[in-house]
Amino acid sequence: MLIYKDVFTDDELCSDSFPMKLVDGMVYEFKGKHVVRKEGEIVLAGANASAEGEDADEGSDEHVERGIDFVLNHRLVEMNCYEDQATFKSYVKTFMKNVVGYMTKNGRSEADINEFKKKIQAWVVGLLAKDRFKNLQFFIGENMAEGKGEGQVAIVEFREEAEGEVPYLLLVKEAITEEKQ
Repeated sequence: MLIYKDVFTDDELCSDSFPMKLVDGMVYEFKGKHVVRKEGEIVLAGANASAEGEDADEGSDEHVERGIDFVLNHRLVEMNCYEDQATFKSYVKTFMKNVVGYMTKNGRSEADINEFKKKIQAWVVGLLAKDRFKNLQFFIGENMAEGKGEGQVAIVEFREEAEGEVPYLLLVKEAITEEKQ
């Protein structure tokens, strides 16, 4: 399995266990789903909980997690401070400057960097479209949440599809690294 980590904070942001595609050579899109998980719940194929008496109320409090599978799996933390476009634009400006610096430090050509800048600017403008921006949520990894560096904000976009509302995690390729687990 491949784990995708932030190059600046070493935060685990996603893995290849989710359906994914690379869009325009620069943004990974991971397809997730809404899930409900009960603590300690193990369901065996063919098991009948009611026949085994497991549906009886024992008076215990169950811990239930609800959310998006990739958010829960990678312990991403929601950031509500990017709800207005001005704050998000400010973050993007600083982040892209860091990404370009990272690309330069790693020997990427000026032509590659210029192509990245052009493509990423068009992508960001698309994100900022009023009807699209309202369908976004923003998350960060554990290290960034603890103040251990400024890294990539993971963008979750909700799209209407045949099966209903589907969350997609958007990550800038140039700011993540792959680690084999």
